[in-house]
Amino acid sequence: MAPKLFIVSALSIALGCAGGSPPRTPAAQTESPFDSTPAEPSIAITGDMGSPHLGDTAPDFELKDQDGNLVKLSSLRGKVVFIAFVTSWCPFSAAEQPNLAKVAADYAKDDRVRVLAIDIKEDDAKYREYLAKVKMPIPVLRDAAGDVTSTYTPARAQPSIQDRSTILVTSNVVVDPGGKIRFFTMVDTVHFDSRLVHARRAIDALLAKADPK
Repeated sequence: MAPKLFIVSALSIALGCAGGSPPRTPAAQTESPFDSTPAEPSIAITGDMGSPHLGDTAPDFELKDQDGNLVKLSSLRGKVVFIAFVTSWCPFSAAEQPNLAKVAADYAKDDRVRVLAIDIKEDDAKYREYLAKVKMPIPVLRDAAGDVTSTYTPARAQPSIQDRSTILVTSNVVVDPGGKIRFFTMVDTVHFDSRLVHARRAIDALLAKADPK
């Protein structure tokens, strides 16, 4: 059974990486065995915000990774796909990055799972800066113009922010084997899940559903 999602005000994203006042440094940025896990999985994208949302087909895309290889989402049908939207400049992306690499490593032997990162609207130098921070054993796709990210941005999520691609900085999406979105959150700067605990639960729930014991 998929994890329960909840709705809270998206104001915190405007005060974090998407704009507004500078975000506070997330407590979870310092790795520790005592880091707490948020009770809920960040700010859920809901139908009230518009499409795409839970249950919608994930918009298709084709982007190049750090090795110049093209990755097309629809070619991964039949897999559970975890997509992280990232940037070099957001402290929440920085806090999440080593854990994103760990998620990829933990599922590396499971052919049913693919992990992707999409770097949002950065020039080559900033894209390389993100790659240099942590060795990423996954495709880090470059969405240089932000066009792909914009297709994932619901129209009524933070409508006051003009640059629609920035709204999804440090957002996470889990797509089921049929191409449907089953987990979709924006960063919650107050209850930040840097260890991606809830995304992992969504992945595991889909794997369990596909292969019940």
